[in-house]
Amino acid sequence: MVAENAIANAGVASTPDQMRALGGPFTNLSDADFGRFAIESNVWTLSQFLHGEQGALVCTAKIVETVPWIDAKYYASTQVMDEARHVEVFAKYLQDKWGGEYPVNAHLKMLLDDIVSDTRWDMTYLGMQIMVEGLALAAFGFMQQMTTEPLLKKLLRYVMSDEARHVAFGVLSLREYYAELTDAEIFERQQFAFEAGVRMRDRFLQQEVWERMGMNVKEAIQATMAVPERDLFQMMLFSKIVPNAKKLGLLDRNDSWLRRRYEELGVIQFEDLVDTGNEYENFSLEQIAADDAAAAAKA
Repeated sequence: MVAENAIANAGVASTPDQMRALGGPFTNLSDADFGRFAIESNVWTLSQFLHGEQGALVCTAKIVETVPWIDAKYYASTQVMDEARHVEVFAKYLQDKWGGEYPVNAHLKMLLDDIVSDTRWDMTYLGMQIMVEGLALAAFGFMQQMTTEPLLKKLLRYVMSDEARHVAFGVLSLREYYAELTDAEIFERQQFAFEAGVRMRDRFLQQEVWERMGMNVKEAIQATMAVPERDLFQMMLFSKIVPNAKKLGLLDRNDSWLRRRYEELGVIQFEDLVDTGNEYENFSLEQIAADDAAAAAKA
């Protein structure tokens, strides 16, 4: 089970032999080291989920204060409760099942700092509701499908139900507002969306895991970046971001600036996937109950 979870979380290799075949610092990796890597990868990934939820808790509290519409304040106040519940459950799972957590990754911390420090309410929405939670929704979904641990599988499914609703509301809140902004104002949002996506993608390089295992961090990153499955995992993180950016009108304003950036990243093919506003019902609690009933009927 540990090795299987390593695939889900790290996207590096599924067996010790496959990891040794990467060369570099992995050439002499023992089976025991591979098992330790799988454990550390699990802890690291879940720790970053926790820290992202902590950031969301702070940001949604800020949205309650700054968003100009009372209905949006009502909704944001319910999201504060959601995020507090997510922080609590991830923290408890990490402590009870793994005995602790990793600190926040530097890339994620810089992004959260930028989001929290910006005084414009819509940038908090864009940064947290669309970018951070959109990428988290994709990462949660990937891990939820791959993990074989029943409690984690259920935990992630319930969190995804909340996150999909949050992202959908963010798209709904920003769409009309962005239609009224000038090209210069939209360009700021386009740049932020691109830079935030790159930072979130780079946070999955797991530098802290290699450091804890005593490996050469630069060599470990170079070796893992060469794995085709890693590229697929990195691109799939944008599967929730690109269609939402399109629905917000960010892709094609200013001579398609953001579209061209996403083309360079190799993720523009996701633009016609269903955006979260039309998809969130698939993550609802009612759908969870239906899925559970279907699974029970097959058992």
